[in-house]
Amino acid sequence: MSATRVFLDTGIFIAALSRRDQYHGQARALFGGSRPLWCTSRLVWSEAYSWFLHRHGEEAARTFRLFADSLEELTVFDADAEHHREACRVLNRLRGTRLTYVDASSLALLVRHRIDTVWSTDRHLGLTGAEVLPRS
Repeated sequence: MSATRVFLDTGIFIAALSRRDQYHGQARALFGGSRPLWCTSRLVWSEAYSWFLHRHGEEAARTFRLFADSLEELTVFDADAEHHREACRVLNRLRGTRLTYVDASSLALLVRHRIDTVWSTDRHLGLTGAEVLPRS
């Protein structure tokens, strides 16, 4: 049986590394449990790095980078022109849900790569039917 693929969103990185985050304990438990096949996107990676940099400074951004780099066999999806078109289709299809471009991009990747589990604090990432953990 193959390992489960899990998509990592910005919020799970923030929760794992920010002790004051309401999901901190749950995020640490997820990362401390069984090791699925982790994946994320270059856009999520960039969003998380920027969040830490602008909220907490360079050292926090560096800590995020080192943490993400330490995740063994993390697959990081790139965003090419076709992916941009897919993200725009998601934005059009889900108008009214106030999706960010990064969230629409992530939803497109979930569908394209048939990923059914997302570690995120953003419930929007369940709009395509994926299970979002941790549960609130």
